[in-house]
Amino acid sequence: MKSLYLAIISFILLSCNSSDSEIKRTIIDPNDTSEMALLMRQMSDDLDIIKNKILKGEDIIGDQLQFSQIHKMKTTDESFLFEGLTQMSIGFDLLVNNFNENPSRDNYNTIVNNCISCHKGMCPGPLSRINNLILD
Repeated sequence: MKSLYLAIISFILLSCNSSDSEIKRTIIDPNDTSEMALLMRQMSDDLDIIKNKILKGEDIIGDQLQFSQIHKMKTTDESFLFEGLTQMSIGFDLLVNNFNENPSRDNYNTIVNNCISCHKGMCPGPLSRINNLILD
């Protein structure tokens, strides 16, 4: 009788252990780590830091954004190399330089809005991440 109880308890413990040991994963960055994907992730992280500083009323004068031109990066998929990407990339570079010369809430918002505009038409996957960068 004791061995039956031990067998049942062992079975229950092993069942609990196997279900507890299963890790549910959330896919944070679904694409491979191409140059462009890495650049976009770094851009998002840098903008998030600046957003938090702005919200806390901290000085952002020393915050400089370092972004290579997007159209020169290797992409996850060649479909990202669409007509007009070069012009959008050059325009984005001008916005980044403008922010670096005059870091402000308005110039920050201009950069984030530009990201949204590009991603709406090209790659909507990261829009929820980008939308979190918007300042009210």
